[in-house]
Amino acid sequence: MAESWVDLGPVEELAAKPLRTVTAGRTMLAVSYVGGAFGVVSAVCNHAGGPLGQGRLEGEYLVCPWHNWKFHCRTGEGEPGFEEDRVPRYDTKIEGGRLYVDVAGATKRNRKPHAPHPLSRPVMREPGPIRVIGISTTVMDAANPRYSTSDALLDSAIKHAQETLLVDAKGWVDDW
Repeated sequence: MAESWVDLGPVEELAAKPLRTVTAGRTMLAVSYVGGAFGVVSAVCNHAGGPLGQGRLEGEYLVCPWHNWKFHCRTGEGEPGFEEDRVPRYDTKIEGGRLYVDVAGATKRNRKPHAPHPLSRPVMREPGPIRVIGISTTVMDAANPRYSTSDALLDSAIKHAQETLLVDAKGWVDDW
């Protein structure tokens, strides 16, 4: 495949922040500057599509702000024990004080199979009236403050139930 170098911006500006998200065309990139070197990997986490460029750095590992999955900032490999998990990595070069990335030369994404969560079970619809319940599974702690997709999905489900069923303010379905 031919190289396709895209100008990401001035090196001085990009190096001022250790981790950021940059868009190159339709490609979201996590650009890091650690130990005097740039790294560019996909900004999309393997686990649930979280925004790696909005996470944090632990040494040379990007930590996804959604569920704390970790990927090396330059190789894209998962943390020790999960090296087979890889997000795409992109080659970079510096010319004229600007950082360029080869968007056509991305490595392949690989997701190592993970054991199911100990509490997981098959989803089965039992007979009876429609029931709506929700639990926010968002990791909310001081190191990972973020928008809760779990809460947003729960709000959407309750709104849909209210529009299609007779539902009271607490989310309970009236039988009449």
